[in-house]
Amino acid sequence: MSKVWKNLWPFLWIAAATLLVGRDWWNDWLLGGHSAFMDYFRMVVLDDAVRQGDWWPRFAEAFYYGHGSLLFHFYAPLTYWLSELFVLLGASIPVAIKLTLGLSIFLSGLFVGLLARELYGPWAAAFAGVLYVLAPYHLTDVLGRHAFGEAVAFAWLPLALWGILGAVRDGSAWRMAAGAIGAAFLLLTHNITAMISAPLLFAWWLYLSVRYFHQGWRGPLLGALAGVFGVLLAAFFWLPAFAETDQVWSKRSLTSEYFIYWKHFVFFRQFFSLYWGHGGSFEGYKDSMSFQLGLAHWLALAAAVPVFIARKAWRNPMIFWAVALLISLVMCHAVSLPVWQLIPILEFVQFPWRFLLLAALAASLLVAPVAQWVAEQAPEKWRAWLAAMVVLLPFLAYYPYTYSKFLLLDTKKGDHHRFRVADYPRRAKQKRYERLEKTVDINALRQQNVNATARDDFLPVGVIKKPRETADPAVVIEPETGTVTAIDRLGPRHYRATVSLVQDGTVYLNRFWYRGWEAELDGRPATTFADSPQGLVAVRVPAGEHRLEFSFGTTPLRRFAWWLTLGGVVGLIAVVLLGAFWPRRSNPAAAAS
Repeated sequence: MSKVWKNLWPFLWIAAATLLVGRDWWNDWLLGGHSAFMDYFRMVVLDDAVRQGDWWPRFAEAFYYGHGSLLFHFYAPLTYWLSELFVLLGASIPVAIKLTLGLSIFLSGLFVGLLARELYGPWAAAFAGVLYVLAPYHLTDVLGRHAFGEAVAFAWLPLALWGILGAVRDGSAWRMAAGAIGAAFLLLTHNITAMISAPLLFAWWLYLSVRYFHQGWRGPLLGALAGVFGVLLAAFFWLPAFAETDQVWSKRSLTSEYFIYWKHFVFFRQFFSLYWGHGGSFEGYKDSMSFQLGLAHWLALAAAVPVFIARKAWRNPMIFWAVALLISLVMCHAVSLPVWQLIPILEFVQFPWRFLLLAALAASLLVAPVAQWVAEQAPEKWRAWLAAMVVLLPFLAYYPYTYSKFLLLDTKKGDHHRFRVADYPRRAKQKRYERLEKTVDINALRQQNVNATARDDFLPVGVIKKPRETADPAVVIEPETGTVTAIDRLGPRHYRATVSLVQDGTVYLNRFWYRGWEAELDGRPATTFADSPQGLVAVRVPAGEHRLEFSFGTTPLRRFAWWLTLGGVVGLIAVVLLGAFWPRRSNPAAAAS
């Protein structure tokens, strides 16, 4: 067996699992999960901004009839940046979204496989990667919910864990960098997943530091630096977003009514149920989406018991992942209510079943050695075949769940319907249905009340009454006060107007006011503020003819956050370069990990 084949064959299983998840995707249709249409809107807005030279539209003007939204200021942007790369290379937005999801699915299995291979061996890598890729909650995120950011976050958590393992155990600066990138990407991909994953990452570092403490302080230090640099690399996003949450209606919007967490606890029997559906989560146990851990996972957990007894070298990591699995399942269940009440920030998780992401990861790593044990203990001529049968188990158990649905706009009712691949072409030909991606562009979005989230999560607190008409013209003034004689759009979020006032008055930019909006009156700085029930950008202007400019700039906090990120980049490079000249200790055998 060649060295290349020896290193790569476990990941061919993961590639096969990825292809299974995307078996219906060989078309240019828009996937039809719950949030698919919102992700499409977000991509339309981002693509328009990027083509105008604005790669990160903190204030996205197209939403709310053109009055703007702080969506990308608060909503982790990395998933959309990755998709935009594919769009710039020529893919349509629906195809770009599927390419991003497909890449993240494979990377999730790859990084779990790398971690399992170092902990147990190559067959464990194949088994863990396939289990993680095909885990029912992973499929729910991708195919049912279309939870774009959370689905992509499946990839970055195991990358961070793998990086920390190499940093602590081997004292590797390069693995420290991998852990830092994984942590940073997690923060830049999905806020909630990053929050609930942080205790697991810390516990993993602590476990490894205790396990390898006899090898000196270099490993634990590098492992800790992986977390520190990860936080710094993503500071440009998370620091302003976290510090300014009181400036939008996020708490009121994200933690009330449907989104109250205690309405969505998982019932014990649902962990074992084989029910599958693309519906939603509701109070009670009659949900129309699945919260199972998965049949293949439960069967493998039963098989892991004798493996745990037989292989002493694997017990420590198996115990760690068993504890992680138990805690994750407990956090999904109502028995954890006191914990949710004790830690108020958990209410922003909204759905306790989000912890199934951690449960899927922990279960996949806990049972991974089953395949490795079979490969080592079975009769020699049957070992590969029997181990392969173990790895095939998730394919057989979860194949019925891997069908996709695709989105069509119902022109009669104005809502979105989802159809399976066999039914979609016929439905798309009916006059009642239209393909969303064929009818909605940036200009169409500006004519609609689109907020791109389930509710008004990131609406500035100064907005008391949402607008009911488009934001045209961009600059307005009360008729009895004066007139606007000229308006020029100088670039994204940058306008110049000539105004003539018969008396002192207020000039409005038809955009929601938020920190960062600046104005110049006849070349001199002018103070902006939120005014009117719509919370528009306003400037007081004296009588006479004036030139007024509006632009959305930065703030001291945002500049500071960028300096932190720059410091993280410089520090990370410095530590990696230093590690090249700092003698490393030998790499312990993976089996002893």
